[in-house]
Amino acid sequence: MKEVIQGHRIIALDTCIWIYHFEDHPKYRKATAELLHHIERGHCRAIVSELCLLELLVRPLRLNRQDIADEYETLLTHFPNVVLTPVSREVLLSAAGIRARHRLRTPDALIIATALQQGATLMFTNDDQWERVGEIDVVRLDDL
Repeated sequence: MKEVIQGHRIIALDTCIWIYHFEDHPKYRKATAELLHHIERGHCRAIVSELCLLELLVRPLRLNRQDIADEYETLLTHFPNVVLTPVSREVLLSAAGIRARHRLRTPDALIIATALQQGATLMFTNDDQWERVGEIDVVRLDDL
């Protein structure tokens, strides 16, 4: 993992990274733990769109687990070297262009636009459609 992030001061994380980590996904637990460890240690800084917070909270709230939703919000908000970034008008305008050029879903375009606006040069996801976005390097967990 260190080799993958080397040379990237600012990386961005898709929502799936947090979901896999919080749910201790058997296939991805090692990769997400290692990635988040490097971020926590300050090897790079991570950008996360506030849209990620919305996506993370849906399942716990559907299950009437406000305690888990609160824990996810606290962890995401206070995770070392992670910047939780709001969706601004500038991000919305950029996302519209990304969505039009690459035919991505709106949430995906917003997350990518946030990353680009914050200067990220590397994005972690597991979405193969993101690889067609040429403005940022994309790493899929399945490819690690």
